[in-house]
Amino acid sequence: MLIACRGGGGARSPEALREAYARALAADDPAAAYALLSPELRAATSKEAFTARWKAQAAERSAAKAALDTLPPALRTPVRGGETIHDGAVLAWAQIGGEYQVVTGLPGLPDLSTPASAIRAFLAAVRRADLGALSALLADDLSSRLRDDWNRRADLLEQLLKQPGAIEFTPGMERAILRYEPGRALTLEQTPQGWRIVALQ
Repeated sequence: MLIACRGGGGARSPEALREAYARALAADDPAAAYALLSPELRAATSKEAFTARWKAQAAERSAAKAALDTLPPALRTPVRGGETIHDGAVLAWAQIGGEYQVVTGLPGLPDLSTPASAIRAFLAAVRRADLGALSALLADDLSSRLRDDWNRRADLLEQLLKQPGAIEFTPGMERAILRYEPGRALTLEQTPQGWRIVALQ
């Protein structure tokens, strides 16, 4: 229930949401609990259906109230990031933009947690890319030169990533720059979803 609630009734933090839900339980007030549901859940569940389910789950509500009343101090502060294991896969998750998202660990999900990991993910994606359609549009000599040039650049970028201090940061840490040749650089920007490449010279 608490996972599905996102402050639709005005709760602006995990602590406020927990307290509002605890008050609804203590007062046996399904209307107050319903107001805490996200707009998406309220659109999918009528107030009448929610109230009927609330009344039918008296035992569950009693157990939830007891759990909230005896919540250990160590669990009173919301957890905004961590790792969980699912079928052997380690998923790292964090609160981003007010929502919880998996940031690493999902198959095919690139690691954007640092500029270096974002660059490595970019290089791996490009090396895996099927360039057959592009090659068909280019003369053999030009296609070969472009492929060789990219492979040379990719190798150089990968070597630079192994050198401490190769990545420069702007004073506010909003951007990161990896210079790999005179007049050429790869620039990244920090976003709520992680580091993203914004320029490649």
